[in-house]
Amino acid sequence: MRPLTAFLAFSVLLVAVLLAFPELTLNPGPLLGGHEKLKHNCLACHVPFGGAAASKCVECHRPDSIDSRSVSGALLPGASKKVSFHRGLSPSSCLECHTDHKGPDAKKSLRSFSHDLLPASIRNGCNACHSESRPKDSLHRQFGSSCAQCHDTRNWRSALFDHRMLQGGTSVNCLACHAKEKPDDSIHRQINMNCAGCHSTMRWKPATFDHRSAAASGKQCVSCHVGDRPKDTLHSDLQASCGSCHGTGRWKPATFDHRSAAASGKQCVSCHVGDRPKDTLHSDLQTGCGSCHGTGRWKPATFDHRSAAASGKQCVSCHGKERPKDTLHSDLQASCGSCHGTERWKPARFDHDRYFRLDGDHRTGCRTCHTEPSNFRSYTCYGCHEHSRSGIAAEHLKEGISNFQNCIRCHRSADEHGREGGRSEREHDDD
Repeated sequence: MRPLTAFLAFSVLLVAVLLAFPELTLNPGPLLGGHEKLKHNCLACHVPFGGAAASKCVECHRPDSIDSRSVSGALLPGASKKVSFHRGLSPSSCLECHTDHKGPDAKKSLRSFSHDLLPASIRNGCNACHSESRPKDSLHRQFGSSCAQCHDTRNWRSALFDHRMLQGGTSVNCLACHAKEKPDDSIHRQINMNCAGCHSTMRWKPATFDHRSAAASGKQCVSCHVGDRPKDTLHSDLQASCGSCHGTGRWKPATFDHRSAAASGKQCVSCHVGDRPKDTLHSDLQTGCGSCHGTGRWKPATFDHRSAAASGKQCVSCHGKERPKDTLHSDLQASCGSCHGTERWKPARFDHDRYFRLDGDHRTGCRTCHTEPSNFRSYTCYGCHEHSRSGIAAEHLKEGISNFQNCIRCHRSADEHGREGGRSEREHDDD
């Protein structure tokens, strides 16, 4: 019975400590500044084993006054503000919006606020609470006090206004409300139609303008788009109108018929002065841009490498900076064309059969034979062929072969020791 007695005594003591000093064990954080003097009196806001209760809130903060009062001898500060809509809320509503234990420096106890808690009589009367927040600009002064016509309490800034109720079957003068938003640039100053000729009330941008009326009047693009004429060398030499390359529906991409330039004998760099590449690869070329590039699609370029091959040039003569410096390529003596093609550089193909055929049991990973990662010219056969060196020496000397340090000099495939016909694929030179 002694263990049970000790356990019961400990449990009674633990409960007594929790009830006497609950803030020492259950406090989730310091209180707000206004409640700081209640930090040793948890039951001022909480009910035993029930958490915070709104019924405790209204013992101090009566909804009909929201004034400072005292609770359990603790004087609350006199800075509480009377809020009229609290009178319409039930006592159980406090914890829907307010919280505590945010620390003395927290400015508000608000957690969230649902306007659905308000009585229906004031739910849409925003000015009853937000009288100081009512905008004073000319646009809002023309409307009544019902903010809900455009705004929503859950997302205030994404306002939506139905302009159809202003129209009434007649044309609307946007400037009657949006006087300050009238654009003052040169393009808009020349347009006499109302905003709806190009813009929509549902989506202001992008705007649509029917350029056919301007074309019919003989106007040039620069008549309206004065400051938009490009000043680069490419455009300054052109005598054609903007419409020769650009469309009014979609300005970019532009289309230019280069055949007229080709017929006049012009070179690409005559117009594209600053666009000539200055890298080593292009500086050595004597041909025109059209030899590799097309005017319809500049990239990818096509270059006929047969001319370079005919002149005996190596790839690195032009592509010097692109020569790979990794271990794999540094050990190769063959030219780039042994593995790569000029039409499609990747994937590369390495003809391993030139050195050793990877057939039969030799279809294995590189590291099985090339055990030194930094040297692919080095290899070993002893990873699989576990012969003793002395035994190999004796067998080869019996055959009259004294030079057997380089296995693949004689054994070039999986036909080990010539079992499938002959002594090996290569006759022994020492026979």
